[in-house]
Amino acid sequence: MYIGNLVKFVLSLVLLQFISLPKLSAQEPLINMKPCLCDAMIEPQTGSARTTYIASVRYQDQNGKAPATIQVFVDDVGYPLKRLSGTANNGIYKCKLTLPPGEHSYYFYAEDDQGRTVRMPRYNVKKGPTVGVINLVTEPAKLSNGGALQESGTNKTVLTYTTHYYDPQSKIPQKVYVVIDDIKYPMHRHKGVAYNGTYLASITLPPGDHGYYFSAIDAAGNCITLPEDGYIRGPEITEMNNVTPQLSDEKTDPSIGYKSTAFTYLVKYVDPDFDPPSIINVVINGESYPLKLKAGKSYDGIYSYRTKLFLGNLHNYYFYCEDGRGGTCRMPPKGAFHGPVVVK
Repeated sequence: MYIGNLVKFVLSLVLLQFISLPKLSAQEPLINMKPCLCDAMIEPQTGSARTTYIASVRYQDQNGKAPATIQVFVDDVGYPLKRLSGTANNGIYKCKLTLPPGEHSYYFYAEDDQGRTVRMPRYNVKKGPTVGVINLVTEPAKLSNGGALQESGTNKTVLTYTTHYYDPQSKIPQKVYVVIDDIKYPMHRHKGVAYNGTYLASITLPPGDHGYYFSAIDAAGNCITLPEDGYIRGPEITEMNNVTPQLSDEKTDPSIGYKSTAFTYLVKYVDPDFDPPSIINVVINGESYPLKLKAGKSYDGIYSYRTKLFLGNLHNYYFYCEDGRGGTCRMPPKGAFHGPVVVK
């Protein structure tokens, strides 16, 4: 009796659970999943009005349903897509397009049979294609931050001009100039890279008032100026009083030798305002000979002349120079140095 009642109780529990279970359909899932779009594109991205453009996207639906609607919208105009490969719920959908000239934009849209929608991209639009536009409008190269570091100076002041060149296409300019009083002076890159850097020019100018602007020739040959019109005034340059050059440290090497010896005459030339000599000679036994720069800079260096001499101890010499601006110097100021001595 006890075992029979226990079996009846267990059977009643199993039957109760079976009755309370919902009836499930083998064909329909519990939840309708949102479909998915990926690999969305239109190709090619550039062409003419005669070009055939292909819009393509992959559609996937986890519930195994074909799309109720699937379209590409170009400039907000919808074009239906057809399945080209794969299955209805997991396949590639495409359509052919012809487009008018101009720059276009697009997005893809799909909807399943229960109203779940998907958009690619999720917001905004994709750019393209560009149709029938041969020369795309791009940001041009430009010059900026141009000027002279000095507002005034003398005709001996080394003036520094600077400007910044930038090309959004990362292309190197053919030339960058500063144009002063209608004369072009090439500028060289100081910082940055050639297509995005600072350019400099170091120049001395004659006395007076000056004007300048900057000019560049970009990679395509276009001319760019800063300012776009007119010019920038300055700098104001004054005359610097000329300082007389100086001669020093004269000598002959060697001081004694033979008829076969090549004697070298040496003297140091220094000009405080950086003028190179317009004339620098050694006068040997009454004959003048030009000296050449041996070491240093033209305005601060050693000048020399080399020659052979006849036998004797009556040789003499002196040095003479001019700076081209009215300054002269003779060494010694009067008379002459004696030597070198030439022996058998």
